Amino acid sequence: MLGYVYVSGLESKTRIKVLVLIGTVLIFGLSGCSSTNNESVNHLESSKVTGDQPIPADDPIDVIPASATPLLIPDVTPTPSPTARPFMEGPIVIGTSVVGRPLEVYSFGHGDTHRMLIAGIHGGYEANTIRLVDQLMQVLRARPDLIPLEYTLYILRSLNPDGEARSSSYKGRVNENLVDLNRNWASHWQKSWPLEGCWTYTYVTGGSHPASEPETRALMNFLLTYQIEALINYHSAALGIFPGGQPPDPNSVSLAETIGAVSDYPYPPIETGCQYTGQLIDWASDQGIAAIDIELKNHRDTDLTQNLKVLQSFLAWTSPSPTAPD
Repeated sequence: MLGYVYVSGLESKTRIKVLVLIGTVLIFGLSGCSSTNNESVNHLESSKVTGDQPIPADDPIDVIPASATPLLIPDVTPTPSPTARPFMEGPIVIGTSVVGRPLEVYSFGHGDTHRMLIAGIHGGYEANTIRLVDQLMQVLRARPDLIPLEYTLYILRSLNPDGEARSSSYKGRVNENLVDLNRNWASHWQKSWPLEGCWTYTYVTGGSHPASEPETRALMNFLLTYQIEALINYHSAALGIFPGGQPPDPNSVSLAETIGAVSDYPYPPIETGCQYTGQLIDWASDQGIAAIDIELKNHRDTDLTQNLKVLQSFLAWTSPSPTAPD
């Protein structure tokens, strides 16, 4: 590289001498460094990484000598590149329980198609559903490839944290207002219902009116705001897979059939004669959301291996007949 030096304030003869002197120094300096530079180039050429060859940790790095005259570099602040969004985000607090506990959602991926897993609607009484989605989230952190690029998966780990905190027995099923949160949705809602074939361990109610509970309203707003197009609501235990809608809508039936084909959960589900009112999946079906309940095998186990297959099938499932809400 050639450089030009202008020395001001000197007579013309003196300037010529200075320029000659500088030129001499540059010539000898460059010639003296040629062998060293050639060795450096040869070293760099021989140390190029090809394929998946690892870079040695102790690979030598050529540095500028400390005695060298520092270069004057313009003070330019680089423009920062946009920070990529993390694969997993959360917790996203979508509301609070009656007592004020946060309702926390986690998201995985950044696709335009939004799907959701919901657990803990019956609190501590079905706490194995909460443990299941916690385990699924651990797997997804380690295996982001399980989420297709076009999808975002949202996971609500506990819709009823007050019941979860209260008890792991039947006393933990309802929220703090003694409302069964799976009877509080504005679809075939009733404050009370015939008890034949239904859960009767203790007194529960569907609330004073549809969506009377803050937990219900928070999830309702989230589902609509984030345009969830399919969901699984986890329960326990033993009855199988229930599609949303009364009668079940075609998309929910298709999703239930898909999950039934890769799992041991009964489909069609075991019928007990219970009249189901105010259910989340029925309200979701009314909004055009494909929705199913999955009942784990018992109140203890998470069925993790089986539900990894369920998750993959859930994300691979496509709607056979896109519908708009009524």
